[in-house]
Amino acid sequence: MRDGVAVKIEADMEHPITQGFLCPKGAVYLEYVYGKDRILYPLKRVGEKGEGKFERISWEEAFAIITEKLRRIAEECGPEAVLYYDFSGTLGIVNQFFPHRFFSRYGSSRLGRTLCDAAGEVGISYVFGTPQGMDPLDALNSRLIVFWGFNPAWTNVHGMNLALRARTERSALIAVVDPLRTETAEKADLHVRPRPGTDGALAFGIMNVLVEEGLYDREFVRDHTRGFEALRSRLSAFPPSKVEETTSVPADAVVEFARTWAARKPSCLHIGYGMQRNLNGGEMVRAVSCIQALTGNVGISGGGFIYSNSPYFGLDLGWMEALHLSSKERRTINMVRLGEALTSEELRPPIKMLFVFNSNPAAVCPNQPLVRRGLAREDLFTVVHDLFPTDTVDYADLVLPAPSFLEYEDVFFSYYSLYASINEKAIEPLGESLSNIELFRVLAKRMGYEESELLESTDKVMDQVLSSGNPLLAGITREVLKSKGYIHLNTPKIPHIAFEDRAFPTPSGKVEFHSEKALADGYDPVPSCTLAPDEPGMFRLLTPLSKYLLHSQFHNLPKVKELLGDPCLEISHEDGSDLGINDGDLILVENDRGSCILRVHLSDRVSRGLLASYSSFWPKLSPDKRNVNFTTPDQTADMGGNSAYHSNYVKVRKVY
Repeated sequence: MRDGVAVKIEADMEHPITQGFLCPKGAVYLEYVYGKDRILYPLKRVGEKGEGKFERISWEEAFAIITEKLRRIAEECGPEAVLYYDFSGTLGIVNQFFPHRFFSRYGSSRLGRTLCDAAGEVGISYVFGTPQGMDPLDALNSRLIVFWGFNPAWTNVHGMNLALRARTERSALIAVVDPLRTETAEKADLHVRPRPGTDGALAFGIMNVLVEEGLYDREFVRDHTRGFEALRSRLSAFPPSKVEETTSVPADAVVEFARTWAARKPSCLHIGYGMQRNLNGGEMVRAVSCIQALTGNVGISGGGFIYSNSPYFGLDLGWMEALHLSSKERRTINMVRLGEALTSEELRPPIKMLFVFNSNPAAVCPNQPLVRRGLAREDLFTVVHDLFPTDTVDYADLVLPAPSFLEYEDVFFSYYSLYASINEKAIEPLGESLSNIELFRVLAKRMGYEESELLESTDKVMDQVLSSGNPLLAGITREVLKSKGYIHLNTPKIPHIAFEDRAFPTPSGKVEFHSEKALADGYDPVPSCTLAPDEPGMFRLLTPLSKYLLHSQFHNLPKVKELLGDPCLEISHEDGSDLGINDGDLILVENDRGSCILRVHLSDRVSRGLLASYSSFWPKLSPDKRNVNFTTPDQTADMGGNSAYHSNYVKVRKVY
């Protein structure tokens, strides 16, 4: 800080996870905070929806407009005609969830926040009872680290660094399972490339070898699992030769991978979120997770899985969102199907008001043509709270200025590491921006709401969260966090060894290869490997995350735009030759949902028949004002209502 201005951001040299270096996203935060296009004052639409033309108004006028709309909609249509839309624009606990209290009191429709990782959480919980697994620090004790279905060299650089350290310090082997030849794969010792959506079959093939060759941990399976024989009978249909036909992974590579997995104990299986963003994503994660139990890599130092460690922190979302303030059960609208919700003629009551914060749905939502058709409705009143003039802002009737994380206080829980952190305000809010908690406290007062849950201060909410009774938070107070910045959860050991007591929060208390709960929920009690159907004559298009973007965040920054260039489409040299396409050509990517124009990059990262384009560019900053989400499907995955971005099939043709 210098004279009230933030002048430098750097990583803490002593933090066990970040180890003194920032990812490319963290490195641009000052440009983000002081961006020339920051929204600093409330704005009211004066042009057509989508034009992005506004005039400045006061907060007094903005609140008056919002409260009048809320009251009139509740009277004429009922409160469920209002929908809020939010996600991970901030992961601060207070500013992420406190606004939901207002909507609980009002009685709006609830948002099913399932865009990210819900399918995998459901799938892995049928096996282990929870998605929470290893302490990432324990990966330093692993002899094999498997990154399955994501690219940590771009999206989890500190996890990648821990793996590289384990290789240097413990001679660990790094394996990657990914259909793309990513930067992570290039740094790995072993890369297995299944066809997208066939990961379950690959997992079954690996387990087939482990069982047939007697390489599984008989003692662990006998004492700590349930349903082994049911799983075993299913594995018999997946010999390596059959797996090769299904996955395109050579049979001898399946055998080698299985033998390596058995020989290099303890192992860490890090399951990414990419795999479960398929129509069969939940079952694939479920099948893959079984490998660790079959090999006995659970409950030991250096052994286990990493998927989502959020449950360690024990946040009670029902309390955080004050669901008890709702007078009745409210309908839930899946965020993946926003376009359908905004355009449906059958939805009663129809959505008449959309309140967006912490998100940019006009860039990140699948099936963008349908989303934008809904946002363009003249009878839909849209409020957007944001820092920058995103595509979503262009469709707003009211725009409210939001602050960056340097401008407010909050407490952060990780879905990766087991550290709680505090975010202290470093600078005063720029312009007239209001944090989420400030905005909705004022709005509650303007609506005449008097419930204490709606009027609490940031400090009080943080204190309540930290004193929730979760023993892992014992001794972690706001004062302690302010003095230390971050602190590891109160586990018996650091690093924590997950399931060291071999007690699993499943109905049987064991790892469940056969799950009665899954059966009761309408799923196969044993993991299956149902394949999503291919679409002949079309390319499969994957949309993994960019190295320089947090979903759509940062695309407007000059430095990031320069690094990214035009949005591109990676296509194999073989497919490029067949289509008469050269590197740098513009190509139209289309299906029955929509289309976009991308610049071709001929690459060995993708195999024949597979395409990749990185998300999520701002459409308004792209050459044809569209991005790849104009083609992605708004179908949901097999579990949890999750998105299925990667089950996307397109045709391509050169733009002349």
